[in-house]
Amino acid sequence: MDLFTPLVPPEALHPNFRRLADKHSAADRAVLAQWADEFKDRDGKFVREFQTTFNSGFWELYIFACCKQLGFRVNLAFASPDFVVDNFQNEFCIEAAIASNAIGESAEWERDLEKKTKPDLERVLDTAVIRLSNAIDAKHKKYLAAYQNLPHVKERPFVLAIGPFEQPYFWDHNDHAIRQVLYAYDRIGPNGEHLFRHSIAKPSGAPIELGLFASGKMPEISAILFSNTATMSKVHALNQNMEALTYFSALYFNQHGPNPILRSFSKKDYRESLLDGLYVFHNPHATWPVPFPYFNHDDVTQATLLRGNPVPRYKCKHGHLIQRSSMTIRAKEA
Repeated sequence: MDLFTPLVPPEALHPNFRRLADKHSAADRAVLAQWADEFKDRDGKFVREFQTTFNSGFWELYIFACCKQLGFRVNLAFASPDFVVDNFQNEFCIEAAIASNAIGESAEWERDLEKKTKPDLERVLDTAVIRLSNAIDAKHKKYLAAYQNLPHVKERPFVLAIGPFEQPYFWDHNDHAIRQVLYAYDRIGPNGEHLFRHSIAKPSGAPIELGLFASGKMPEISAILFSNTATMSKVHALNQNMEALTYFSALYFNQHGPNPILRSFSKKDYRESLLDGLYVFHNPHATWPVPFPYFNHDDVTQATLLRGNPVPRYKCKHGHLIQRSSMTIRAKEA
């Protein structure tokens, strides 16, 4: 599958695709080509949509690459859901979706790089909670209306893979927004108490219920796959161009203290795996739960609620990648 030969005029190409297609990005294109190896364009529209809308196709390729890395045998004979995994005793399905910006709001690629002030993290968090909730709700409705009646979906675990691309600096909310959406868990308060958030208001004032997996409201969804680090910075981290003037700033989980570990690297010294930063959030009320061992991997963090405890429990290694950003310096061309 040729992802990179343009199928549309230059002005119709997505800004992210234009950067990926430039002469400096051959090493990045090689990473995407590896992700896409064995992938099938089942409706004949994938390449065009990848070039013109980008993020949904990028996220789908990333999830497909993760499936291969985890040893899943993906049966691409079905038009939907996106991935049917059939090498376990009970096959399960993964449907990929993204949270996008609301109409009239800034898209994720519309970052003001000249701006010296940092984004308002609480506003970033609120926007993420609303947009992630909307994306999950839309896919849940599609499951009830269509997917649950398909023979290869019926009575089997159904996993949603949700990618956050809803705003500039979307990676800054880490797993904070998605855990509010799924478990209603907010943060540890100033006195060490656990704080919860059970609803949020849309800009229109309409309330959105949070804690979808805590309330048992969505038993049809077995788990949520999520990553705020599956970005072009991951592609930069995985490419083989060791001469690039690329610098990384990474935040890691610290098993030995309350504060995460912040480190900076140059490209030649930085290491990151495909699965670093990937989360699996399990639904304790799932009708068809997905077994924890399916996603057992040192680089994958899994979370769920234990009976009688409203605070989510994480299975997480020391050094889990929480957040990462990158910057590449190039000489300005005449």
